[in-house]
Amino acid sequence: MSPIRTITSAITLLGDFSIFVRDTLLAGRFLWRRRGFFLRQCEFIGVDSVLIIVVAGVFMGAVLGFQLFTSLHRLGSESLLGGTIGVALFRELAPVMTAIMVTGRAGAGMAAEIASMNVSEQVDALEVMAVDPLEYLVFPRVAAGFFTLPVLSLIFTGVASVAAAVIACGVLGLQYTIYWNHYLYVVDRIEIVHCVVKAAFFGLVLTWMGCFCGLRAFGGASAVGQATRTTVVATCLSILLSDYILTAILPLGLKQLKVT
Repeated sequence: MSPIRTITSAITLLGDFSIFVRDTLLAGRFLWRRRGFFLRQCEFIGVDSVLIIVVAGVFMGAVLGFQLFTSLHRLGSESLLGGTIGVALFRELAPVMTAIMVTGRAGAGMAAEIASMNVSEQVDALEVMAVDPLEYLVFPRVAAGFFTLPVLSLIFTGVASVAAAVIACGVLGLQYTIYWNHYLYVVDRIEIVHCVVKAAFFGLVLTWMGCFCGLRAFGGASAVGQATRTTVVATCLSILLSDYILTAILPLGLKQLKVT
């Protein structure tokens, strides 16, 4: 494929996705009459992901507690461990890792489900019955991702913080009071803002990507696998890109940096 055709295809795809996002938001005014499906999606995306988030948080916190304690101990600054872990989790690791874990579980699942419905012409059947697929299939999932990802990110942060304290204090010998006093001293409301805003935005990204790829699946059973694969890859890359953009524009981002 020539570079011009590649660029044209990318622009067309971006335009189709923009129109899809706009139409989905317009369909949001009917959310109340789809509240039952919205609650089921909150269970699927949020409640059913708690266990995997807890397990991932334990492993991430244990690694952070060990690695950062080892590094700070060489500098004689192990007392700074609590705040360092808190800021790292709230600002970056918790929302990003939560979004990636949920993408692998719920994002891929919703892409496969919608793609299967599209391939088997169930989406066409909804349109024949005068049911808007965006209203019925897409927006409840998008709303559920928007509301549940921040909660999952805060759970990840809490579990990882405790796991890091257990490793650093219970295994490596740091005092619990030193860890938690510095943790509470450094972690401020702005860290919570970063965590919640990023997680909510990532929830929109992963649900929009999953539904968009699912609705574009055509061509039989192989299209379901392709839609699932595309969803996971595109969502993870979009999360990493949007993470940088949000870090730059949120409070204490690039605008607040001063070169001395």
